[in-house]
Amino acid sequence: MLNGFNQAAEELRRIVGADHVITDPAECRVYSNDIFFWDDAHAAEIVVQPANAAEVSDVVKLAARRGLSIYTRGGGMSYTKGYVPAVEGAVLIDMRRINQVFEINPVDRYVVVGAGCTWEKLAEALKPHGLKLVFLAPFSGIYSTVGGALSQNVPASMKGILGLEIVRADGAVLRTGAWGRNPSHGNAAPFFRDYGPDLTGLFLGDTGSFAIKTAAVLHLYARPAGAAHASFAFETYEDMAATMIDLGTFDYLYRRVGLDPFKSQNSVKVGFKEALKTLGAVSGSGTSALGGLKDTVKMAAQGTTDFMAGVKWSMHLSSEALDERAAEAGMDAARNVALKRGREIANVLPRAMEARGFSVRGFLGGQGQRWVPTNSLWPLSRAVEVASKVQGFFNARRPEMQKHGIWESYMTNWGQGYFQCEPSFYWVDEVSELHLRHLGKEEADKFRELKPNLPARAFAKQLRHELRDFFFDLGAVHVQLAKFYRFQESLAPETARMLGEVKQMLDPDRRLNPGNLGLGK
Repeated sequence: MLNGFNQAAEELRRIVGADHVITDPAECRVYSNDIFFWDDAHAAEIVVQPANAAEVSDVVKLAARRGLSIYTRGGGMSYTKGYVPAVEGAVLIDMRRINQVFEINPVDRYVVVGAGCTWEKLAEALKPHGLKLVFLAPFSGIYSTVGGALSQNVPASMKGILGLEIVRADGAVLRTGAWGRNPSHGNAAPFFRDYGPDLTGLFLGDTGSFAIKTAAVLHLYARPAGAAHASFAFETYEDMAATMIDLGTFDYLYRRVGLDPFKSQNSVKVGFKEALKTLGAVSGSGTSALGGLKDTVKMAAQGTTDFMAGVKWSMHLSSEALDERAAEAGMDAARNVALKRGREIANVLPRAMEARGFSVRGFLGGQGQRWVPTNSLWPLSRAVEVASKVQGFFNARRPEMQKHGIWESYMTNWGQGYFQCEPSFYWVDEVSELHLRHLGKEEADKFRELKPNLPARAFAKQLRHELRDFFFDLGAVHVQLAKFYRFQESLAPETARMLGEVKQMLDPDRRLNPGNLGLGK
């Protein structure tokens, strides 16, 4: 079998070039892991880095001829085992060379971009045009790729995808929506998604199970001239959740972030630290609703003040409108709602998020503690109930968590009828090579010294499965399904059967990302 992989590697080198085929076992192991621990994971035998859809097609055809499974990797920032091989002898396709911004069309309001392009690179390309994505890019967009996010799903954003270019399991390359028109019969401009049945939607959120995305068309809108920001503190999660319900129809709030007491107190030190420095560098003479923004920002960036002192649960909002006055008017309406249960605090964090849109530093704790989230989505009307019950889940397990030095934190948001509750765990453990490669040298050298903590790790794994099952019993749905959540079990039988039939039609040999969506290996 080893000789067979050597032959496959040689063929792959002829397709993509010798510099873009990796066979070193240690390096393949790094590419085959995400940011969590998986006891049953396999390392890919070969990592290949194609440069375009034609090369992806040739790679897929070669894998089919040789009976090899394929896993598809974007930026490597996921945590539900999406590209982690579930079978031996797999080829892993690293999509990051397909990173071009192919076309920006400001009149028809779309951008065509390679699936391996990072969200940060795309945002920078759009800035000179005064255009903005309808899609809400992930905070990890400094490394996360377009194709990765479209495969994993982002709440309330997938309607902003107008079309996809995909490679099927047999190597066929096709496009969806208006982009799928035969160009010999006229213009195939990708401006319209709903051209016949929604084939685009079929491949969104599939975690790569149905096809490999090589390019996408994203809807754009003109960046409004007006923006406003506000932050509020609440005494309880329930108060913050109730306020989110009350703000449920305020769709002009384009950023809505809720933080728990731990993140509220540590936001200056980890996660948003870089954003605060960026804001401090660009801050002008503007003032917040409370006044003195410039001085507050500078002190926060220098670490000389804790502007979140005494804050427990916090909510951070941003609105936009045609001009500044309209944006502030919209924020005033939201403020009136938020102040019924909370109090206003300096609006530094939402401004920092705007100034520095992307960061991955939050994927470890301040001292290098391991971190893993577990997402859940609910009808917005259940927000208070979920906030209360999830705290009860952790309180019941507090003694054992304290024994192992594990604590939880929450990220919360809402929009267009849903409420997202995403608890995370932190604990001291060894830091993986994947993490180290995304840190600055000083932190990487420091965290490299952390030792394995097997008892805490084992309990963290157990706790995460218990939380997943707790959410399942309460009726949650999820994004980033991959191999972790109980997706198949949650579906009505006929829905599950149809999903299996679609997989059978598109990938009858189960070669694409086997194991994802619970569709078998």
